[in-house]
Amino acid sequence: MLSMLGQPHYRRRVIGTEPAARSWGEFLGGPLGHFAAVGRQRWWTPLRVLLSTAVVFSCFAYLAKAACLRRSIDADGHVGLNWSGSWQYTTACYNDIIPLYQGRGLNIGGFPYAYSWQEGDLTRYMEYPVAAGLFQGILGWMSRLAIPLIDLLPGTPPADAAVYFTLTALTISLLWVLTIAMLAELAGNRVWDVVLVAASPLYVVHAFTNWDIPSIFLAVAALYWVRRHRAGCAGICIGIGTAFKLWPLYLLGAFLVLSLRHRRFSAMRKMLVGSAVCWLIINLPVMVLYPSAWSEFLRLNRERSWEWTTIYAVIARATGWAGFDPPDSVPTVLNTLTFALFAAACIAIAVLGLAAPRPPRVAELIFLIIASFLLVNKVWSPQYSLWLMIPAVLAVPRWRLVLTWMSTEAILWPVLTWHMMGSAAHGLPGWALNLVILTRDGLIIALMIIVIRQMLGKVPDPVAEFHRGQDPLAGDFAPVHGVSHSPAKKVVNQG
Repeated sequence: MLSMLGQPHYRRRVIGTEPAARSWGEFLGGPLGHFAAVGRQRWWTPLRVLLSTAVVFSCFAYLAKAACLRRSIDADGHVGLNWSGSWQYTTACYNDIIPLYQGRGLNIGGFPYAYSWQEGDLTRYMEYPVAAGLFQGILGWMSRLAIPLIDLLPGTPPADAAVYFTLTALTISLLWVLTIAMLAELAGNRVWDVVLVAASPLYVVHAFTNWDIPSIFLAVAALYWVRRHRAGCAGICIGIGTAFKLWPLYLLGAFLVLSLRHRRFSAMRKMLVGSAVCWLIINLPVMVLYPSAWSEFLRLNRERSWEWTTIYAVIARATGWAGFDPPDSVPTVLNTLTFALFAAACIAIAVLGLAAPRPPRVAELIFLIIASFLLVNKVWSPQYSLWLMIPAVLAVPRWRLVLTWMSTEAILWPVLTWHMMGSAAHGLPGWALNLVILTRDGLIIALMIIVIRQMLGKVPDPVAEFHRGQDPLAGDFAPVHGVSHSPAKKVVNQG
């Protein structure tokens, strides 16, 4: 039955079945006719359309940050960037890539984790996980090679940080195009759902805010290898992804639930071993040679308080609440609370996944885990919402709701940056930011409720319907011969 996955004959016709796409379909000529030959295009195949869309929207994402590349030339003729007058906030072009080029010593060379600086009495180091720091270091090295060549060109050269940002954006865009290519296969017979990702307003706003796209590429690569029954390769991708950003680790939780439910322990073993070994290979040298730098990521996450767009910040702005912990102290109570809430959410998701009347899909479990983490965590940097984008589309591809959520995320960014300007600079008031945050959170909770109802069989599962009840992502974690070993009850498919 797997042979029917991704074949044109079974492909979903979006224009006829998706209200959000109907107006565009009418503009392009209307829905497919009864005798239309689906899948016989010689050039504009779905994959090429999606890849072209990804390239175009990567250009839009670059333009969204281009205002921060505004040059200034001092009296000595040195070219720099002009962020005067809170320019990075008024234009909402702020990103971490530009300031950290010099701020983390990437402009001077050397090993990223050997660089340090003083911040009061504290010695600071690169605060990103090892793979992310190495990624930045490699692009810094490439930039230092490119800058002398660019300076030979006629005209005023760009600022060094602008070169670094552009090379980073090009690299991230390439990884994004590869991500879309893999996602087109993962979507199976619902390949056109991928346009929600390729043309996402959330991607336009946050593609180059930080270094999150490479971790998304690795997470999608893990799903790609699971689909192809290569659990060990998937584990390697999860290990690299966790060494880049912590969140790909949560994919293991989804596959653990499926392995317990379906008794697929061999695949889980391969995935765990691949993840652990790969993570250690990347981390161990830095852990041994630069222990203080290696632990900087952990220290910073332990000592920082809540971030602007978390529910805790919303409550504080609305009520004047000062938090659980004394000011300027390590937020021990907040750390404990957020960990306990996320642990409780994971346990609840595991119980649901094990007891649900039908086998849960991989994307459903991943979406619930990551959404729970973001909703209860003390840090929700706006670009973190990128992590949720692909699981949302794969788990609950309801175009109107997903597009509304993504658009709200895109609106949240300029609202946040305008609020960060402060009242003295006529920034937006806190209630306006709170309103957008609560709208965003409400939409995510609505998506979670739909996913839970899908798992309980209360509402139809559109992905399962177009794949004859199968999970196109399950691979070796699918039920054996249609038997689901649920602790609640054994479900035997009679089809």
